[in-house]
Amino acid sequence: MKTQHKVALAASSVLLIGFVSVQQTGALWRDSAQSAGGTLQAGLLDISAGTAGIKQFNLAGFKLENKGPGESVQMPLPVINSGNVQMNYTLSNVVLNGATPPPLTLRVAKVATAAACTATGDVGAELYSGNMGGAAFAAPQLVPAGQTQVLCLRATLGSNAAASQQADATFTFAASSVSQS
Repeated sequence: MKTQHKVALAASSVLLIGFVSVQQTGALWRDSAQSAGGTLQAGLLDISAGTAGIKQFNLAGFKLENKGPGESVQMPLPVINSGNVQMNYTLSNVVLNGATPPPLTLRVAKVATAAACTATGDVGAELYSGNMGGAAFAAPQLVPAGQTQVLCLRATLGSNAAASQQADATFTFAASSVSQS
């Protein structure tokens, strides 16, 4: 009988210690901090291409029809910040759509105006040059609110392109707002 009392007493001691331990680990601390205040500013971020408010831009003239290996086509693409906050944007990807896309290279340069993107030649400040598939800018481009930046796109057909190869390309741009100090 005495052994059962010792076991019961030991068990109740463990339960009591467990209960006290649980009570002691509750949130017994508190912390607070005050801010000197700040200004929250909301704005509209809106990237457009070609014309303000247009989210898709048809590059119908950006074709390599009846072109041979090594030949290229070049045309402007206006990128418009239609919002009221400055933005950073990047070319985040180019996907070539087609069963057997031809080898293509892409050159993207920033030019002052659409007219500065002539039909040929290395014009503007180069932002990207390399394979068209998977193309992306290394650094974002800043465009102030309500302003336009013109890109000059050049596609060149690779020297080992076959006559039966064809594809179209999907250009994906990403934009984010930039706080103004």
